[in-house]
Amino acid sequence: MRFIVTVAFLLVIVSPALASQSGKFLSIEEAEKICIENNLLIKTKKAEIKKADAEIISAKIIPNPLLRYAASSLKNGERETEESYSISQSIDISGKRSIRIDAAKKSREARLYFLEHEISGVILQLRQTYYKILFLKEKERLLTDLISMFENVKGKTEERVKAGDVSESELMKISSEKKNIKRSLETLKIDLRAEKRTLGMLLNLEVNDLQLKGEIVYKPLMPDLKIAPEFAISQRYDIKGQDMLVEAATASLLFARAESIPSFDIEAGYRRRTGGFEGFVFGVTIPLPVFDRNQGGIERAKGELERARAALEFMKKNALYEVAILQEKIGSLSQIISGISQQLDTNRQLTKIARIAYEEGEISLLQLLDAVRSEKALSMEYVATSYEYWATIFELKKATNKKISNFDQGGAK
Repeated sequence: MRFIVTVAFLLVIVSPALASQSGKFLSIEEAEKICIENNLLIKTKKAEIKKADAEIISAKIIPNPLLRYAASSLKNGERETEESYSISQSIDISGKRSIRIDAAKKSREARLYFLEHEISGVILQLRQTYYKILFLKEKERLLTDLISMFENVKGKTEERVKAGDVSESELMKISSEKKNIKRSLETLKIDLRAEKRTLGMLLNLEVNDLQLKGEIVYKPLMPDLKIAPEFAISQRYDIKGQDMLVEAATASLLFARAESIPSFDIEAGYRRRTGGFEGFVFGVTIPLPVFDRNQGGIERAKGELERARAALEFMKKNALYEVAILQEKIGSLSQIISGISQQLDTNRQLTKIARIAYEEGEISLLQLLDAVRSEKALSMEYVATSYEYWATIFELKKATNKKISNFDQGGAK
């Protein structure tokens, strides 16, 4: 399968210590390989190819010859008996069989392209689910770190309460803030379990005990992200499949027209009669296309060809629109991530300064919480936007079937 060869690219870079625990950790490359082998939808689509193989076999079949035996017995004073043995065979003079085989082969090739398109769709869902889990785990880490920070702040605040610098209401505010974060963490864990179940369904495996390798990082793409519209059209599996369906429909129209030229039957045999009469029998049966010239079949084939061409044109225009939108979205997300990254560095410094200032009694708890909330919101936005960035790149990969430099080195580390 051409597509299977193309999916063996590196998306995750992990440390040797992590890679050594291969029994418990799953990389994106391993997940893709398992998905192609195990996914039930892919297995179903592959099984449908056997139907196309059967259609080719049926198209190659030559009509069976007919064996005919006839006997008659007449009496007019003396009984006279006659017997005949003959074989007849239908002869195709318009090339219907070869046209039918050609149409069946093109239909099978179209199904192979559509199968690869289905596989690329499943792989897209797999990548997005895999990265969604990494995204949620990063959010989980951020919230856990935040809870740990509030524990430290709580310890410092307790010391200040004992010293009489602040009131106990400060401790109540910290506890309330920590409970809010814990509730967010519990909701996140529910989402994480749901995404793991989705991953398990895609892999047709139990993945609850598996840990995914890597974490989401932002990587700007190389200039070859700008994909020519002609390339996008020429490389998509669904467009290739639809183009082949147009060819199959064209062959079907030729077959329908050939059907208007009837086959004829040739019969040859042996006949004998009472009294020693015997001899060779030969006959030809030729249907006359006076009324039935397969007019209905020809019109149906024309309609199918017109529908296939219209569908192909729509798919090409839709592909151009889809690629343009995805490229525009990726460029926009890239700028947003760059801006958030710079802002986040500043906010982390401000939060660090605010913590030190609070511990020394120079600012209030409310000012510290404002700094922490601002950093938390930016960190969450950075991770969420990075996930959306890579999810969109995965969509662009599927929309163009193009290997993009730097993208195929992965968005996780």
